[in-house]
Amino acid sequence: MASQVLNFVGGNVLSGVKGIIDEFHLDPAKAAELTGKLQDSITQQVMAAADIIKAEAQSQSWLPRNVRPLCLLVWALLITVNQIVPTIAKLWIPTLQPIPLDPWVYKLTALGFSGYVAARTYEKKTGSDN
Repeated sequence: MASQVLNFVGGNVLSGVKGIIDEFHLDPAKAAELTGKLQDSITQQVMAAADIIKAEAQSQSWLPRNVRPLCLLVWALLITVNQIVPTIAKLWIPTLQPIPLDPWVYKLTALGFSGYVAARTYEKKTGSDN
């Protein structure tokens, strides 16, 4: 899974950096060296994030193991309440409207839930869940 994240993040970052390198017309050897260093840096960051998530999941305390699912749950409840409460309350307050949310909020929520479901599915298939 870390390699998929690396491909997604690294692909976007690397394509942007390659465009900048091409714009400055660097020596191809120097450009390859810079791209390699960037790729190494991205790999290290993704692996560090994966290590943190593994450490949280293996913690003996309930809070570190459950903080990510709880944050997703709270986020989803806030979005749901933002839509449901004004809809029901319109019976008494006709001018009440939901708070307008940017589309990135919904995309971030979908991405978070998709990632969580994929990670849990992977854990269950490999038998690494508790």
